[in-house]
Amino acid sequence: MVQPSFSHPRKPNAEEVISPTAPLDAFLDNQHQSFFEELYKSEAVCLCILRFLPPICRHVVLHTLWSYNPLRTVDLKALCQIDVSAPLNLAEDIVRSAIDRKIFHPIQHKKGKMEWPMNDTFKKGLRNALTGLGKSNSFGVPYVGEDGIDAPDPEELIQYGEDTWESILKYMVSSGLSSSIATVKPKPQVLRLLHASGLMADNNDMSGRRPNLDRLTITSKGFQFLLEDRQTQLWQILMCYLALKEADSERSAETLSVFFSLGCMQLGDSYSASGSFPLAHSALDDLESYGFIYRRPVVNGVPSDQFFPTHLATSLCSGNTITSASQSADEKRFLVLETNYKIYAYTSNELEIAILNLFVDIRIRYRNLVVGKLDRKNVKSAMEKGISAYQIISYLASHAHPQMYNSPPPLLHPTIVDQLHLWDKERNRLKHEDAVMFEFHSKELFDDTEAEARRYDGVLVSVPNSKLLFIDPSIKDGIRDFVMGQQKQLRGA
Repeated sequence: MVQPSFSHPRKPNAEEVISPTAPLDAFLDNQHQSFFEELYKSEAVCLCILRFLPPICRHVVLHTLWSYNPLRTVDLKALCQIDVSAPLNLAEDIVRSAIDRKIFHPIQHKKGKMEWPMNDTFKKGLRNALTGLGKSNSFGVPYVGEDGIDAPDPEELIQYGEDTWESILKYMVSSGLSSSIATVKPKPQVLRLLHASGLMADNNDMSGRRPNLDRLTITSKGFQFLLEDRQTQLWQILMCYLALKEADSERSAETLSVFFSLGCMQLGDSYSASGSFPLAHSALDDLESYGFIYRRPVVNGVPSDQFFPTHLATSLCSGNTITSASQSADEKRFLVLETNYKIYAYTSNELEIAILNLFVDIRIRYRNLVVGKLDRKNVKSAMEKGISAYQIISYLASHAHPQMYNSPPPLLHPTIVDQLHLWDKERNRLKHEDAVMFEFHSKELFDDTEAEARRYDGVLVSVPNSKLLFIDPSIKDGIRDFVMGQQKQLRGA
């Protein structure tokens, strides 16, 4: 076996690579040790957290998993081919992600050696996950029962998940477009979540506490949400759902475990709701509304105990951002962008066309082709709704037609990229800031006051010729007292 080299791991640029699980990471970064101890009782959680670690850190965790000794700094440097005299922080950066997820405890000094002990709960859970010895049923309990109806095949589950999720996105985008598209109103619990997450709002409800679900419209945050990739959208909506559950005093670790368990299930298999999640029936009902699971229609008011996870659920922990398996990769890459700003979209998907309509002037529409143009009016209109130039560029690049890859790099012509950034910067030519103006008749008093304001880093604009000083309102009282004191001194002199 060839051992990979870890000598100089490349650190990705945050602007280039944005993790699809960023909403999940932000939530976990703020949790305490006790939260992770409860979370790691689930073998599925341990396996999913391992998958989310960077490759080098994951390799280190697996290397240490079957050892009864803590991870020593000397062993880590040797494993990663780092000079033994290298600074400690260089080695610590490699396992930083595992330390943040409480997989390793903080570094300890023991008998002159520095080492990271592994969390026993995580170690036990991951060992059970890899060997199949766990008893928590976190990977799901297969459904056993007589059912005369044929089970849906994977393609049907994918189609159900896509239709349900896209119907939600269509409803969102239709509320912000002058031209209506055919939509199906989501269930009340879905609308409540869209409102609570800030993706939609009732403009007539100034307090935000009693929205009318029939008149919700998309917000600037919602427009940004539409341009995110599918995996980011899924985790963002799930973390908003988790926050809503926390507000209702429900245990967030238990709900989060449900997400991870679904992420470890197999597409096309059926599972028992009562056996897999005996305490999370309400969560399953909500997840069904979002397209994460499929269940038989309710009979006599009793929901079926049998459920099937869709590809939206089974891809949560796979690290695969292309979850729309109902479309091939080529069908997801449908945009051709010319240097004259013309766009050709080879698609008949109503949602994709509606999203394009946010920043593209659509001029011709055929059955499988839409022709439009990027222009200043439509792009700036999108930016006024909260969409940034970076998001538009990222969307165009991620959906670029395979034919565009035949041209020399870069994928998007610099002229178009620069122009989008320039249109974005046009909004920031003028910036509004609250300020307090002081006008002086004495040059000496002006200079003394300016020096005093600079001590507190509160000078916004200084105009020495006119003896005008604009300062931050937060230091207004202190500067006013200073000026009055200086005036008294000058009068006394």
